[in-house]
Amino acid sequence: MKTASSFLFLISAVLLIIISFLLSATSSTPTVLPLQLLSLLSIKSSIKDSSSSFLDWDPKPTFSKADFHDPIWCSWSGVRCDQNSPEITSLDLSRRNLTGFIPSEIKYLTSLVYLNLSGNSFLGPFPTAIFELSQLTTLDISHNIFTSTFPPGISKLKFLNVFDAYSNNFTGPLPPEFAHLRFLEWLNLGGSYFNGSIPASYGGLSRLKYLHLAGNALDGQIPGQLAYLTKLERMEIGYNTFSGGIPAEFPLLLNLKYLDIAGANLAGTLPQDIGNMTKLQNLLLFKNRITGEIPESLGKLEALEELDLSENQLTGTIPSDLYNLKELRELSLMANDLSGEIPQALGDLPNLASLRLWNNLLTGPLPQNLGSNEKLLQVDVSSNQLSGPIPPNLCHGNKLYKLILFSNKLGHELPASLTNCTSLVRLRIQNNFLNGSIPHGFGMLENLTFADFSNNNFSGEIPADFGNAVKLQYLNISQNAFGTSLPENIWNSTSLQIFSASSSRIIGSIPDFVGCRSIYEIELQDNNLNGSIPWTFGHCEKLLTLNLSRNSLTGIIPWEISTLPSITAIDLSRNFLTGTIPSNFQNCSTIESFDVSYNQLTGPIPSTGTIFPGLHSSSFIGNDGLCGEILAKPCAVDALSDGGIEVRQQQPRRTTGAIVWIMAAAFGIGLFVLVAGTRCFQTHYSRRFGGGDEETGPWKLTAFQRLNFTAEDVLECMSMTDKILGMGSTGTVYKAEMPGGEIIAVKKLWGKYKENIRRRRGVLAEVEVLGNVRHRNIVRLLGCCSNKECTMLLYEYMPNGNLDDLLHGKNKGENLVADWITRYKIALGVAQGICYLHHDCDPVIVHRDLKPSNILLDGEMEARVADFGVAKLIQTDESMSVIAGSYGYIAPEYGYTLQVDEKSDIYSFGVVLMEIVSGKRSVDSEFGEGNSIVDWVRSKIKVKDGVNQVLDNDVSASCASVREEMIQMLRISLLCTSRNPADRPSMRDVVLMLQQAKPKRKFPGNLVTVEADVLLDHKIVAEC
Repeated sequence: MKTASSFLFLISAVLLIIISFLLSATSSTPTVLPLQLLSLLSIKSSIKDSSSSFLDWDPKPTFSKADFHDPIWCSWSGVRCDQNSPEITSLDLSRRNLTGFIPSEIKYLTSLVYLNLSGNSFLGPFPTAIFELSQLTTLDISHNIFTSTFPPGISKLKFLNVFDAYSNNFTGPLPPEFAHLRFLEWLNLGGSYFNGSIPASYGGLSRLKYLHLAGNALDGQIPGQLAYLTKLERMEIGYNTFSGGIPAEFPLLLNLKYLDIAGANLAGTLPQDIGNMTKLQNLLLFKNRITGEIPESLGKLEALEELDLSENQLTGTIPSDLYNLKELRELSLMANDLSGEIPQALGDLPNLASLRLWNNLLTGPLPQNLGSNEKLLQVDVSSNQLSGPIPPNLCHGNKLYKLILFSNKLGHELPASLTNCTSLVRLRIQNNFLNGSIPHGFGMLENLTFADFSNNNFSGEIPADFGNAVKLQYLNISQNAFGTSLPENIWNSTSLQIFSASSSRIIGSIPDFVGCRSIYEIELQDNNLNGSIPWTFGHCEKLLTLNLSRNSLTGIIPWEISTLPSITAIDLSRNFLTGTIPSNFQNCSTIESFDVSYNQLTGPIPSTGTIFPGLHSSSFIGNDGLCGEILAKPCAVDALSDGGIEVRQQQPRRTTGAIVWIMAAAFGIGLFVLVAGTRCFQTHYSRRFGGGDEETGPWKLTAFQRLNFTAEDVLECMSMTDKILGMGSTGTVYKAEMPGGEIIAVKKLWGKYKENIRRRRGVLAEVEVLGNVRHRNIVRLLGCCSNKECTMLLYEYMPNGNLDDLLHGKNKGENLVADWITRYKIALGVAQGICYLHHDCDPVIVHRDLKPSNILLDGEMEARVADFGVAKLIQTDESMSVIAGSYGYIAPEYGYTLQVDEKSDIYSFGVVLMEIVSGKRSVDSEFGEGNSIVDWVRSKIKVKDGVNQVLDNDVSASCASVREEMIQMLRISLLCTSRNPADRPSMRDVVLMLQQAKPKRKFPGNLVTVEADVLLDHKIVAEC
């Protein structure tokens, strides 16, 4: 802090000297010019930036009279001057990752017309000095974290035309002073904590065209005076908690094109004369409590493109007059109580792209012309009582990607035309009365990922092309009447993860499992399958759930099932299986459910290991030949020999081969260690006693932004520093102070890089890509310092250490991380950083070692993801040759597939969330031998009051609302750590869920609160 204060004092002194020089240089020069320079340099000294684009605000060392006629500041980034004078008229600092505060000196920019501060992290109360800029016409402060109530004084900006403050942390009532701005055309106060009612005086803004108040905590009735905004074209006031309904005066808004009052607790009925708003293009009133029928006058809105009245309490029928809406693209009336038939004329709408009517009481047939306009993208009419055939031309334009028709009474055969719909991604037609056979061709659709044909009356052959599907992940053909066998290639689909064909009258034997490497779940129960279980189960490396119960299977239980590394549930009950239970099951620590009841098994039930002692006897009943403690039936000493032989097909050959390979590998490793040790000793000896440095070559500094130091400065500092910040799997991190006073973190990577030039170039190429990463939640890589022997990575220094120390260190109770809002802020920051790597980088970057010790915290407790030592740039699906990551954070499937994808990071992030919520480490003796925090949490939530045992009592004891917020984050962590990678959300979805789970309280003092762009729960929660 002393260094920072001295630095600011030095800057101020330099500024005063420059200004004094300028004022004394000429008496004819107006003082306004140096004051503008002072203003810009004051702004620069008051903020912190994490990008290089703002660092060009540097004055010349000397000034002359020519500088006043052609001032240097007019060429600075974001600065624009008047064409006929050197006065600054525009200042644009948007989206530069800036933080800090705006100084009062900004008032010297007296000619400023345009000011944009959006997309940064400016904090604290809004600077009232901006109100002194009387010429302003545009002021954009959106997407910042300004706090407190909005200060008075905005009426001084008499010429203001645009004001945008979306997504800040303002509190208190909406400022009534905006009503005095007679030139105002654009007003956006959305996404903050404003409360109270909408001022009726806003209806006096006669020039207003855009009004956005959505996502606050507003209540009261919507003032009818807003109908006086006769020039208004767009109104967004949803996501609040209003009382009453839509004002009866609103149909007077004849120029309105966009109306959004969604999620606002509206009651009452829709205005009957709503059809008078003839210019309306978007009408969004979903997620309210609107009752009554849909007015017929809606048919007069001929310009309407989007109509969404979903999630209300509307009754009656869908008006037939909607056929007049020739521009309509999206019609959404889902989750109401609508009845009657869907007007057939809706199928003739020329621009209809989306039809969503699910969860109503609709009857009759679907419009048979639906899709004939060649523009249809999605149809969801599920959970109704529709009957009749599926329209044949739904995919006539080959654009349909989602067809959701489940839970109706649709009949007839499935249109064969759908097998040509190459755009189709999701097909859900389960729970209908469809008959005939499933047409061949669905397996050839190149984009189809989800197909559910279950609970219909399909019969005949199961299409063999399902085994050739490229992207199909989910296939359910259960509860049909096929009466045929499974295709021999059914497991060959490269992306298939879940296959369900239960209760479908399938006959014959189970096809060979070669090719099932991606499958997580197989359900074939309640069929007529016969023959033995294929021993090729070993190919199903990712299998989690296997259900073959209620068939006529014979033979033994293949030993290979017990070798599956992640199997959790096995049900082989009610078959005719013989032989013993393979003893290797007792070592299978992942199994949670195991049922072999009602077979013809013999021999002892394994009584050791982690699985069988915890199972119920019902898992083994119905097998007269089984014995063991679980059944309270003692076994004879020679039970195994009398009861049968445990068969391990081809196992001797495998075991022998494995032993040979192990011995060879051990010999090779020993030889390598011997050679490496000798070489290391020789190198160390030669260095210590002179020589050995000639081949290292000169040091090279690769900078990823402007640096004020050289490679020699780094080396000199490293030779003197003994401040070790930490050690990781890839190197040691030191704290180093450069000659100019800048503090950086230097990671010296383990090992040498002399051995292979191509490998070295690959490492430096990845480092260069990471060096171009620019995000506020990713630690900045400043540069790379290297020679032929050593590589050092240069990072920005994080003064608050890492999350692991704050969560689990000795002084845990004394630091800010004991506060839940701080923990939430850290969790959201990490999610945003990983989301950037997964979704905004090209190629995608997978971190692969996400854990609390790799999450650093800056001076404001902002999270920064660090340590990309084992990160991977992903361009196509690929696998690693070794496991990377830390024990306790590695996804379960990663250990045996070595598959590199984003889902591994998401699992690790889920573990981090569990640590944040519980305050416990990922691995602890409290969890039991071999268990991690994931296992412990899942066991706790199954018992009464177990959730409260998971929550960190240092935090959760503060108030009930905090406990609820912690439970919300715990739910997110459970999703992220799903055993099946397909069940884990994307990091983009995780960020959204975390934003929805944000705390409703403020930080103490000058700290800020984390705010989501769209508030989903606007109840004011008292501070704890």
